Amino acid sequence: MRSHLVRRWRWPVLLMALALALAACAEDEEPTEEPDTDVEDTDDVEEEPEEEEEEEPAAAAEGGTVLFGDEQEPTILNSFLIDGNSLVTSKVSANVWPGMFRVNPEFGFDLYLLAEEPEFTEDPFEVTYVMRDDAVWSDGTPITVEDVEFTLSVFDEDADWAGQITSRAGYELIEEVETDGDHTITMTFSEPYAPWQLLFSEILPAHILEGEDFETVLNDELPDISGGPFLFDSWDRGTQLRLVRNEDYWGGDVALDEIIMRYLPDTTTLTQQMLGGELDMYDPQPQIELVNQLEGAADRIDFQVGLGPVWEHFDFNTLVPGLDQDYVRQAIALGINREQIVETLVTPVDPDAVVLDNPFWMANTEQYVPTYDQWSYDPDAAVALLEDNGCEPGDDGIYVCDDVRLSFRVGTTGGNERRELTQQLMQADLAEVGIEIEIENQEGAAFFELLNTPENCDGVCDYDIALFAWVGSPNPVGNANIYGCDGFDEEDGPTVRPQNWTVFCDEELTDIMDTANATVDPDENADLWNEAAQIMADNVPVIPLFQQPQLLAFDNTITGPELNATNATQFWNSAEWAFTQ
Repeated sequence: MRSHLVRRWRWPVLLMALALALAACAEDEEPTEEPDTDVEDTDDVEEEPEEEEEEEPAAAAEGGTVLFGDEQEPTILNSFLIDGNSLVTSKVSANVWPGMFRVNPEFGFDLYLLAEEPEFTEDPFEVTYVMRDDAVWSDGTPITVEDVEFTLSVFDEDADWAGQITSRAGYELIEEVETDGDHTITMTFSEPYAPWQLLFSEILPAHILEGEDFETVLNDELPDISGGPFLFDSWDRGTQLRLVRNEDYWGGDVALDEIIMRYLPDTTTLTQQMLGGELDMYDPQPQIELVNQLEGAADRIDFQVGLGPVWEHFDFNTLVPGLDQDYVRQAIALGINREQIVETLVTPVDPDAVVLDNPFWMANTEQYVPTYDQWSYDPDAAVALLEDNGCEPGDDGIYVCDDVRLSFRVGTTGGNERRELTQQLMQADLAEVGIEIEIENQEGAAFFELLNTPENCDGVCDYDIALFAWVGSPNPVGNANIYGCDGFDEEDGPTVRPQNWTVFCDEELTDIMDTANATVDPDENADLWNEAAQIMADNVPVIPLFQQPQLLAFDNTITGPELNATNATQFWNSAEWAFTQ
């Protein structure tokens, strides 16, 4: 009988991408414990125990279907566009579109389409990729530099869909491309780009997509072609999505016949189906009772838990009256007992969990500086801050500031028990400091449709405070797109970047983040991101809560699954999944 596995990761150097960029081909090794050699001498000689016969692993069988349960469903299947910028979309595209590298669970970069480690120079900053010559699309067409050039063209600022691209970070710096044959391509950047290994994580088929309307062609279905282990087959919105084996996968044999993703917007129902054998695998946000239930089914279900770069937080819509004032956001931060939230809802699942006080570096990294600890729970200070700014309590005890009653909606993905309990704790805390919170939740994708940039929601998006998580990567590079802006006009307001749903605009913050992304030295890069974190903490457009424990549970007749807490998703090695005979 196989017991469940609880895995806890530590990433002491989250800037692995930068370390590799400087050392070219050096690999980081995690420290190992030395054996205890302080043994007292003795004349006694013990009999050597008989060697136990090692149990041979069960042989893998070819074929079968993995039913994967998920509480969220994609909005669209185009992972390059804003509406497709979700982990659940990546779970589909990771099986279909191959990348130059693949991020493994230890935050290392495995070569994927590359035949060797890329070469680069710093002045000018150039990267030369040499691609495998055996990689092919499922129709037999070789995967070549032509596909890389087409993928780069998707990020063209003059493209019709340019306003819908999630982020052009890094790609907009590529100013010259030179190819040598079908499998070697050199890119010259206008300036150094620290996290260059994160670029081209998905390569698209030029011979299929060239000339198509990229804003719509990948939204509702993917073409019948793949460079990964599985092909898209069908999507029954609201129910399930089906992937089938790529019989011509260049990366090796794929054991499974198919993966079916079942969409059920309720963690409890998902768990019931997992325990009842109606699902083979799922990766829900772990709740206390859920972990207890899985431990009770250890004879049939394996599961892995770890703290990664997925972090839970409150986002403020800074266009909403009241929330457009930094002192109101600061008072809310002071009024929420984040430590109680973590101790009540998270540490029972993972004892290593702590309050997160930095939006860019995780608490278990050496770059971490707790810039948000200035807002540790202090309800008296919250009230004093409001009153110092002229706010007065109304007859119902709710403060009014400049004729704005401090009553706000907080929304999240409905059916997620831990998030709903987080809202309730927040609501009770803020009631004590004279701020009213109303809970309004939506299921899955419907919630995220309420969050967008003003350009896509006619000015003010339909949320006040949002509770959700960002999925991190080996470098904070993406935060320049999430919290950056490109200017402020007195009449038109800020020009924010595509993922800046808070609409918070600070030009100094933006400059520091952009400078960090052009700074290759790891120590200087980390210092810049912590400067940016301090500005975030002073202005509070978001409130970090904690690193979200990640959980992957699967039927123990399946071999191969390994929790990957990055945006590579649990499907990073789906080609290796198999049922035992």
